Amino acid sequence: MNLRKTCALLLASALPVIMAGCKSYESFDDGVTSAKTDSGEVNITKMGGGIDVEDAPHGANLTTMGGGIHVRNVAVLAKVKTMGGGIDIDRSTGTVDASTMGGGITIGTANGPIKASTMGGDIKVREVGSSSQERDIELTSKGGTIELTVPKDFPMEVRITVAYTKTDRDFRIDQHAGLEVRETNVWDTSEGTPRKYIRAAGRVGSGLNQVTIKTINGDVILRQE
Repeated sequence: MNLRKTCALLLASALPVIMAGCKSYESFDDGVTSAKTDSGEVNITKMGGGIDVEDAPHGANLTTMGGGIHVRNVAVLAKVKTMGGGIDIDRSTGTVDASTMGGGITIGTANGPIKASTMGGDIKVREVGSSSQERDIELTSKGGTIELTVPKDFPMEVRITVAYTKTDRDFRIDQHAGLEVRETNVWDTSEGTPRKYIRAAGRVGSGLNQVTIKTINGDVILRQE
C-alpha cells in the first residue's frame, strides 16, 4: 500500500473520532469552520475576516486570524480570540476570555468572571449582577485606556498598575474606592524602554473578587455604580 493510500485511510478512520462531539459541522471554501457541540456551544474558526454571532445561549468559542468579533448575547462561556481586530460582546452571563493582538475590547454588560487582554487598544467593561457572586476580573492592555464599572457594593481586592514611558502626556488612575495610590519617581529600565509606574491597591468590602488591571501608556478608570 502506498503512502497516499495509507494517509487517506488514517484520515477516514480518524474523522468519526474528531466529529463525535459535534451535532453539526460545516467547512467553507473561505477558510471558515463552524460547528456545534453536543452542549450547543457555537464554535467558529476563520483564517481571516470578521465573526458576528447573534445568540450563543450555550457558550461560544470564536477564533479568527484577522478581523473583528461581535457577539450580541452569550452565556456559560465566551472564549474569543483574534490576531487583529476589535472584540465587542454586548451581553454576557457567563465567563469571558477575550484576547486580541491589536484592537479594543468592549463588554457592554457582564455577569461573570472576565479575562480580557489586548496588545494595543482600549478595554471597556461593565460588570453587573449580585455582589455575592464570585467573579474575578483581569484586564490587560499593552497600550490603551482601561475602564471598568462594577456594582457599588461589589466586594473586591484590587491591584492596578499603569506603566508609562517618556511622553508628553500625563496618565492617571481615576477611582473613588478608597485605594492607596503610589507613583514611582525613578525611571525603571528593567523592561527595556524606561518607564515609571502608578499603582493603586486596596480592599473593598470582603475582598471576595480579585480585580487586576494593567496597562501601558493609558489611563485606568474604576467606577462603582
